[in-house]
Amino acid sequence: MERGFKAGAVRLALEIRSEFGLAPTDPFDPYAYFSTYGIPVVGISELEAGVSRMLSDQSRDKISGALIPLGSGFVVIDNDFHSMTRRRSTAAHECAHHALDHVFAASISADQRACGLGKGQEDEANELAGELLIPSQSAKAHAVSKWSDHDVAEAYGVSVKFATWRMNANGARKYAKAVQRRRSA
Repeated sequence: MERGFKAGAVRLALEIRSEFGLAPTDPFDPYAYFSTYGIPVVGISELEAGVSRMLSDQSRDKISGALIPLGSGFVVIDNDFHSMTRRRSTAAHECAHHALDHVFAASISADQRACGLGKGQEDEANELAGELLIPSQSAKAHAVSKWSDHDVAEAYGVSVKFATWRMNANGARKYAKAVQRRRSA
């Protein structure tokens, strides 16, 4: 990622969230984003029988989603065999690619987030997706309030694994420890 990207992602996520009338503590709905921007979402289960069977049998755990250019717009392929918490994470990742105007032929989201766009764009999409789903300022406030990762996951509609990543990756837990040290000093 370029220098300063994380700070820019914080600002962009808050801007996007405000467009939807969301406070930093409100859950973000990536599917509402797609609807607002006229991006159709097609579940793997909705694809033609042969393609759906191939994707679901061979790639059920490998392919999470895809943002695919289509004419002058995009379409999202959503692995609707996955849990809703995982789908929301994947969908937010695809929202991030769209919001960041990443140039690509297609974005296939797998567990490794190795979608063929290059590590830089994937890291950017991961960072913005994290900010969209659990903004840093909210993560810090929740950490200070001693929310568990499970509490955060439940509040934002994400997996516990995702919540744990966000609470650690943006320094929320370290921030809370520093606040507690200052209070007890």
